[in-house]
Amino acid sequence: MKLKKKTLVTRKTKKRKKQYFGKEAHNSIVKYQSAKTRDEKHNIYIAEIKPSFDKLAENLIFIHGFSTGKEHFVTLKSDCVTFLYETLEKFNPDRGSKAFSYFNVCAKNFLIIQSKKRIKSLRRHVSIHCNELKAEEKKAI
Repeated sequence: MKLKKKTLVTRKTKKRKKQYFGKEAHNSIVKYQSAKTRDEKHNIYIAEIKPSFDKLAENLIFIHGFSTGKEHFVTLKSDCVTFLYETLEKFNPDRGSKAFSYFNVCAKNFLIIQSKKRIKSLRRHVSIHCNELKAEEKKAI
């Protein structure tokens, strides 16, 4: 019986991707909250925070399947980012939580509420041209 030589397999270390919502975003949010002027806050938000919020909303929508069409995705994403902007002042870094976990929960709750509203609206409204309705049901509408 011949013994095979063991070959040494070297594996390359994977390059770490830059996190879209890391320590930089957390520090930017703290810097945003401590800024005094509106212009300074706006510049910090546009340059450092908004890209993180965009990516967070986009990932949550795709991962949990909140969107059905492209138009709905765009409006849902912009509404979610707007909601996150509104809750920016509510984040308290002194409580010990990270900004990512706080805004992730806020965005997810917002998307769940919007999804439930959309489903409720779709159930309530029926087109009068729907072929599945009986004649009596069409008269009741």
